[in-house]
Amino acid sequence: MHNPLAILRPAVLEGLLAAGHRWFVRQQYPRGMHPSLKAAFLMSAYRNIGEARAHLEAIAADPQRRVYDGNDAADRERLFTAAAQPDGYAIYVSLLAKRKWSPDPATGAAIKQYVRAHTNWKPDRKEDLHVSLFIQFGELFLNLKTKQEEIKIPFSDIEKS
Repeated sequence: MHNPLAILRPAVLEGLLAAGHRWFVRQQYPRGMHPSLKAAFLMSAYRNIGEARAHLEAIAADPQRRVYDGNDAADRERLFTAAAQPDGYAIYVSLLAKRKWSPDPATGAAIKQYVRAHTNWKPDRKEDLHVSLFIQFGELFLNLKTKQEEIKIPFSDIEKS
C-alpha cells in the first residue's frame, strides 16, 4: 500500500500547536503498518472542534479513534509521547512526507488505466491530466482534472486497478 504521509515528530507537533491546531484526531492507519509493528496510527490536526468531530463521526467504526485537546495538559503529554514514536508503534501525521507529491511510474500507469476504464476522457498531448493527492478524514484521495472536468476518487480505487 502506498503511504505518502510523514511520521509525527516532536518538532512537527510543536509547529502544528504553534499554528493554532488544538484538536487532534487519532485513528488506525493500515497504510503505515509493517510486520514489526503492533499498530500504526494517524493523527489529524484541526483548529476547529467542529471539524474534529466531523472526522470522528466519519471514522465511527474505528475502535482506536480518539480526540486529543492540545490545550489539556494530559492530552498534550500524550501527543508528545506519540510524537516520540514509542517502540512497536508508528504514528503518522496527515501531512505529506514530500512537499510535492507525484505518482511513481506504476501509480501513473494505474491512473491512466482508471481514466480509460471509468471516464469518457480522452486526454491527448494538448490536454494534460493533472493529478493531485489529498487527505480527507484519514483517507487518501486523488483529484483528477482536465481543462473541462474534475473528479475526486479514493486512492484505494487506483490500487485495485
